[in-house]
Amino acid sequence: MSLDMQQVVQELVDLLGATTVAVLGDVTETRAVQQWMHGRDPQRAHVLRFALQLAQMISVPGDGKLARAWFFGSNPHLDDAVPAFLLRDRPLHEVQAPLLAAARSIAAHPR
Repeated sequence: MSLDMQQVVQELVDLLGATTVAVLGDVTETRAVQQWMHGRDPQRAHVLRFALQLAQMISVPGDGKLARAWFFGSNPHLDDAVPAFLLRDRPLHEVQAPLLAAARSIAAHPR
């Protein structure tokens, strides 16, 4: 993904909302998300890039409802874990493959 970080964060906010982006970035305030959109680098940029990839796979163009529900719903493909919390709490290399597989399973179904 060749977007700069400001664009990544903006697209995530557009799809998922600033509160969800804050959770994914492991910060407690959406003020940090606003700062990321204006040039400050997040510490977990790799997680945010991957989250955008997932969100784009599962969202309906112009509507982030499905993506928001997916990120915060318990997921049977992930042993009922919540994708947003896996991204926040676990190293990306541990959860990347299972999250990608779970996103692919939902993306394969017509919406």
